[in-house]
Amino acid sequence: MLPWHKAAWNRVARAEQLPHALLITGPPGIGKRPFAERLARRLVCEQGTACDACRACRLAASGHHPDVLTLRVPEGKAEIPVDEARAVNEFLTLKPHLASRRVVLIVDADCLNRSASNALLKTLEEPPPESYLLLVSDAPARLLPTIRSRCQNLVLPRPAQGEGLSYLKAHQVPDPELVLALAHGAPLRALTWPKDAPALAQRLLASLEAVAVGRGSALEATEAWHAVDLEVGLSFLTEVASVLTQLMVTGTIARGWHGTQEGRLRALAAKLDLTQVLGVWDEALSARGLAAAPLDRRLVWDRLFMHVEPRG
Repeated sequence: MLPWHKAAWNRVARAEQLPHALLITGPPGIGKRPFAERLARRLVCEQGTACDACRACRLAASGHHPDVLTLRVPEGKAEIPVDEARAVNEFLTLKPHLASRRVVLIVDADCLNRSASNALLKTLEEPPPESYLLLVSDAPARLLPTIRSRCQNLVLPRPAQGEGLSYLKAHQVPDPELVLALAHGAPLRALTWPKDAPALAQRLLASLEAVAVGRGSALEATEAWHAVDLEVGLSFLTEVASVLTQLMVTGTIARGWHGTQEGRLRALAAKLDLTQVLGVWDEALSARGLAAAPLDRRLVWDRLFMHVEPRG
């Protein structure tokens, strides 16, 4: 179990009875899915504890327990289609094979399309006896209100700074404080960054500084960035834009940014206006939403860096 999940897990473990539908939410990269998978094991565990030693726990962990169904976005698709939701309804009406209950885990539940969401509503309104649905979502606002209203919400928080750093240090992540800051305090997200993430962050700041003060153009900065993994680069840029916005609005800086990095960010914020930074943020978020599409990477980066070019 992840250390920052202990309090939430203890609350669930102490509950006399779990709700038939539980919506597990919180920021990306904090381990919502592992928490939900452990809860699914607990519901079918022979000891009722998610002991990880009994046959039921081993089957569930391997994805082969006949009374646990995991639903996710099919490969090559952007949504969970209605046929998948209908399969859930059918699964829950069957009698359990090994356990005393049946469990469905829906990963990225906010990707249910409208037809799939509507298909699940009847089951949520009238759940079969001893059936449980665990929905996991980074963006619960995207779920239909009728889905949300029929689930009990469990919000998992980001770990404390010390917990996140300890976790990354245990996984031998270089410059864990900076990497955790880039991941907005989400350790599991930070583990997905390349090992040269700290150096990439320094390069990104250098590119932004050069364009902002007129030492280089947007086109020159694009040449340095178009070959970088687009999702990683856009994630870093989104976080930098978020920190710059916080600096401009409140004068404070997010946790994890300190020392030289903090000084550089404050100097960069002084060179830009809020409209420019929000333009970068909005452009980066839009590009991330289209990352799976065949984008012209040079055009994406050029449009981003153009927002920080000197005005007038």
